[in-house]
Formats: sequence, structure tokens, C-alpha cells
Amino acid sequence: MSYAVYTTRGWILASSPSGEASKSYSIYTEDFGLVTARAQGVRKLDSKLRYNLDDFSFVTLSLVRGREFWRLTGAQREELPKGGEAARARVLSLVKRLVQGEERNDSLFSSLGVLLGENGEELGALSAVLSALGYLDLSSLQGKSERERIMAINKALKETQL
Repeated sequence: MSYAVYTTRGWILASSPSGEASKSYSIYTEDFGLVTARAQGVRKLDSKLRYNLDDFSFVTLSLVRGREFWRLTGAQREELPKGGEAARARVLSLVKRLVQGEERNDSLFSSLGVLLGENGEELGALSAVLSALGYLDLSSLQGKSERERIMAINKALKETQL
């Protein structure tokens, strides 16, 4: 039986061990939204995928849809600028908590593209993510000071009831 292989870009939000040598990954993909994928044998020392699947990295993935979950068959890490790892981790952890289920959201994926840019753009990434998910109106932040923008972001985070 032949399976379709889907190639898409995505952010690895989290990973957890599964079985003796496998791992399960939460990945926010461009084409499918939030997916849970399993990589067989990725914890073995001779695994080819092992070094491309770090948490909070941006990758091009090859996925196969299984009966119960997606299977990860290939990955190629995209280079990110140095610095800004802590901000990237905070924003992607928030995305993992706020997004539920597989649903394509082009505006959210493009707003995560801010994380690919220069470091120090955590406020811009947070406001873009919250706007894409419907918790914040970006037009209300125009011309505001940094303190007022932080207060608006904190208010939006409070409204998420996390």
C-alpha cells in the first residue's frame, strides 16, 4: 500500500520520548496547522533525523498520515539568526498552549515569520501571534509607547485564561 508524503515547513514546538528510541513532536506546520508526529528511532545515535529535530527550530518536514497520528519521515533544519532563542522559545510555547487541533492558519504562520528575523522582536512576534488568534487588534497598537504595547499584550494574555 502506498502512502502520500506531504512536504511542508513548520516550527517544532515540543517533543517527548515515546517508547525506547522514538519521539513524539508537536509541530506547527504551514499546511496543516498543529500536528502531532512520531519519529521512529530518532533517539538512536545513528539516526539521521536526530540533529534536525531540536525544540523551537524551523524545519522543512516530510510527513505521512497514519491511522492514529502523523509519521515524520524526513526533516531539514532551516538556519535561524543567532540570538533571540529565549524569545523564540517563549513565543512558540505560547502558540503550543493557545492552538488546538489541526487547522491551517496562514496569518498565524506568517506572523511566526517575525521570529525568523532579527533578535529583539519579541513584542512584535507576540502581538502578531495574538492578533492572528483573535486576542489583540494590531491597529490599536499603532503609535503607542512600548509600555502601552506591553500592557495591551498582557491584557490579551489575561483574556486567554491560561
